[in-house]
Amino acid sequence: MHRKLLIDAYKKAEKEEGLKKKTHVTLFLSDYIVEDSGEPYGEKILRIHYNNAIANTNEKVELKNFAAKSLCNYLGYTAFSDYDTSESVTLVNSKVNFFINHKIKFLLVIALILGTLLITSFTIENQKWMVWKTNHYEEVSFNIEKHSLNDLKIYNEDRINYFKKVKPNCSTTYFTRNGNEKLWYGKNNQKVLEFFSALGLHPETGKTLKPITEYMIKKYICEDFNKN
Repeated sequence: MHRKLLIDAYKKAEKEEGLKKKTHVTLFLSDYIVEDSGEPYGEKILRIHYNNAIANTNEKVELKNFAAKSLCNYLGYTAFSDYDTSESVTLVNSKVNFFINHKIKFLLVIALILGTLLITSFTIENQKWMVWKTNHYEEVSFNIEKHSLNDLKIYNEDRINYFKKVKPNCSTTYFTRNGNEKLWYGKNNQKVLEFFSALGLHPETGKTLKPITEYMIKKYICEDFNKN
């Protein structure tokens, strides 16, 4: 059901975000679904669905409704039905046609959104949240007097445990034995280069972090670095 949707989302992330490895794309799309829908969706299940999708077998590929809708949003569509029937339509034309030709559907979507917001208003206090604190994420309660809405993120255990801002040096291990990156980088709002222990979005700018390279290490961290 969602086979081509998932493949198209992976292709877009690879092209526009510059992500070369499947694991990096999976982490990015998982984070996007969480940010867009407010619902956690693990990297593991997303990776399993993608592997089934590209295997071209009879294995059913069906995402949760909120995950499928988020991927449609990422591809520039307002709903899966729009993506399924109008894959070649641009985002602007999709929105125009939606309001002109699908008024009833638009009203149903608005009603669904309002219903979701109503349900969320009753459950939001029970949701776990986190905020960025200097060099790591910390779990916090939902308190808009203490934290701005922009700072509050849906709780993600992996981000709490493994996503840290670090200060690498010549003694830092940058790659695994298999050659996979162990460090990612990006610039903050002041255009200062910062380094992080896991792939994800920069806590300040929201931009996708880039995997470390030998060139970046030698230029900004340790000019005597030798990968071998």
